[in-house]
Amino acid sequence: MPAVPTTNKFRNRSVSDCARDSLLIAMQCTGCKQQRYYWASDLVKVLEPFHEAHVPPWPCAACRTGEWMVMRWMFPYPELMQRIGKIRRPVGRVTKWI
Repeated sequence: MPAVPTTNKFRNRSVSDCARDSLLIAMQCTGCKQQRYYWASDLVKVLEPFHEAHVPPWPCAACRTGEWMVMRWMFPYPELMQRIGKIRRPVGRVTKWI
């Protein structure tokens, strides 16, 4: 697959491709410099499976804009896992018992 995204969305890497390869997804807001890490297998449960891996699915939680969001995928090597410290787990549905 190409490293640079193309206009043909079927040639770009999808979130399900990243989940199949057990990759990490990094979402960074270049406006407020916040960076969040997610497992691609968790994002497949929340997003549609053919969502492109370079298109951010939601805006930044701090500055509330999707204009400066950057999404990229990476291999989880040991030094990266030590540097990250925290990997977020998105929740698709919350069930409350009354």
